[in-house]
Amino acid sequence: MKYSFASLLVLFLFASTLAADEPVPELKQLQGHWQVVELSEDGMVVPTEAIPTWLASGGVIEIADNAIIVTSIHDGQKSVKLFSVDATQYPHGLDIFDKKMVDQKGIYRFDGDKLIVCLSDEENGPRPTEFSAPTGSKRMLMVLKKTTKELAGAAKFASLPPKMAATPDVAEKVLTDAEVSRMLIGTWRFEDDAGALITTLAADGTWSSIREMKELRLFQKVFVRTPVSRGQWKVVNGILSFHCLGSIYPERVNQVLPFTIRSVSNTDFIFVDFMGRLGRATKVQAQ
Repeated sequence: MKYSFASLLVLFLFASTLAADEPVPELKQLQGHWQVVELSEDGMVVPTEAIPTWLASGGVIEIADNAIIVTSIHDGQKSVKLFSVDATQYPHGLDIFDKKMVDQKGIYRFDGDKLIVCLSDEENGPRPTEFSAPTGSKRMLMVLKKTTKELAGAAKFASLPPKMAATPDVAEKVLTDAEVSRMLIGTWRFEDDAGALITTLAADGTWSSIREMKELRLFQKVFVRTPVSRGQWKVVNGILSFHCLGSIYPERVNQVLPFTIRSVSNTDFIFVDFMGRLGRATKVQAQ
């Protein structure tokens, strides 16, 4: 389960209104720009270098008065959510609202100059009682650190998917989703600890993958290719989404697996996968 950065902003806003009847020092602390520096989701720790691409805002939020403002690094669109807090419970509780309905429940606390937030989706579980997000909890745990408007802007720019031709003698060029899609058509090879994953993206929007591994047969090591998954793919706002329609992994069937595009050329594709891992694939066949 993935949370929007707007939810994160709402969290902060909740903390800022900790006590509505009297001035709250935390309210002043929360004003300004924040950067997510640690992020865990349902037992998965997102690598620090992948956080800016994992979150739609690039990992940056802005808190102004009682509003959490998130700006998409893909299209510049802003989104705002409201929140409320309950300072009578421990840890302090917060509710994030979407269209006047509670969207997420969470807890928060300050640790020096950092804000620690743990969230649970309204539909998938009760309010967290501790700051953790183990596997199966359907929770998100994040640590944010205050930053400046200038540094926040730089962080957003740095986290934009490059999506450029990676040839040294070619000037940098930001590509549209349609252009990126055309460049992705073909067969790509990704090397990992298990061997190689070979994925073919067809022009008709379908994809299939096979796993290539070395096996010992009759005292000889041979390459064995086994079909893994298949489905449909598309690129929207710099995110390559794989809709899995069939797989040897039952838990992936009917799931949408997002891959954030960092850069793409006619030969190389750098991405952050749905588990937050940075990877690089090489095109082995064009279509």
